[in-house]
Amino acid sequence: MISSADPESNAIQSFVIIKKGSFIKQGIKHSSKQSTISQQTPFVIKFTDKIGPNQLLKWDIKVQDKQHGTIKLLSKFTGNGRMLSSGYHWQSKPLDSNVRNRQQLIFRPAPFSHQPAIYKKGKGPQGKRRKYGGGTRNIDEKKYNPKFSYHVTLSVLDNGKKIGTHKANISMDRIDMIRQEYINHYDIKRYGRGDNGNIPVPKRHEISSIPEKPEKLAGNPLTESQYELIINDGMLDLAKKISSTYTDSLNKLKSENSFYDLHMKKLNIPDNKLWITSGWRNPERNEWYSNAVNGIHQRGGAVDLIIMAPANSRQSSIGYWILWNALQEKKSEINAYWQLESNGRPMTTREFKQDIEPANGIPDAFDKADHLHANVKY
Repeated sequence: MISSADPESNAIQSFVIIKKGSFIKQGIKHSSKQSTISQQTPFVIKFTDKIGPNQLLKWDIKVQDKQHGTIKLLSKFTGNGRMLSSGYHWQSKPLDSNVRNRQQLIFRPAPFSHQPAIYKKGKGPQGKRRKYGGGTRNIDEKKYNPKFSYHVTLSVLDNGKKIGTHKANISMDRIDMIRQEYINHYDIKRYGRGDNGNIPVPKRHEISSIPEKPEKLAGNPLTESQYELIINDGMLDLAKKISSTYTDSLNKLKSENSFYDLHMKKLNIPDNKLWITSGWRNPERNEWYSNAVNGIHQRGGAVDLIIMAPANSRQSSIGYWILWNALQEKKSEINAYWQLESNGRPMTTREFKQDIEPANGIPDAFDKADHLHANVKY
């Protein structure tokens, strides 16, 4: 059985589906040499046993999920297909010895349709932030896409009676399910400002098991998905650097008791800890929670961190101010990009300098911030 142009996928009868005429780059990590991913290979299933001249063969294909569409038959013999509530079902006619290549079934899967094709996340009615980012709505965004799976049955008939049944299953494994999400989102368009999609598809070896976080690095796991796999392109090391930089600065300020507001009044240093809220996101997950079509969270190169204190409190504001100053001092050593954000909006340059309301001596950027986004540079 041939299921994929990718030798590693084919070895386990897994596969990815690429729309005809598409040229998609693969290789998502810094260290990868990008290449064009192979065009979709038709599925080829051969029955190698000898068949008597009077025996008939009948092929049967079941597509396990309705949203995965139909198939395109490439074999020369004919058949009939219909869409059921459970998915697409195709059957050939009984094939006698006059049918050429009746022991070989060739078909191509339908490409997955991602609708709608534009991210529309942003402020909705009454200025409220939209929960939904413009995706397929075909999945639970906390989990993953339904698995593409094709069940093929070959029946051997003799004098109208079934004397043998042979089955084959072509099914995506979890690694290729992740890769398929990147393929489905490759041409996604950005609504409003910003760049369109085209984040490269990860190669199989770029997807790995979830690494353990150091005990000192508090927070959520490094991935929000349920694939139990991850792409890690520097985000773990970056999180470690930020965490240690913040802790060192906090300890130093406490010992020196030397942190002042804009009015040169000494501030009490709260004992805030950092907490990881987000790491790698598979594209469907990213689509629900971000309008960053090319978001680096999908590359495994970004983390979001929060100060563990009540939101928009004085304790939180001081924590983000200390964190920001610590990172700026170690800018050359960390060699990354970061920004403070509030509800997905980056803080402006003006907000780092002014303190309008309330006039508490803390710049507005730190009063308003609800997390720090940081990513490696691409």
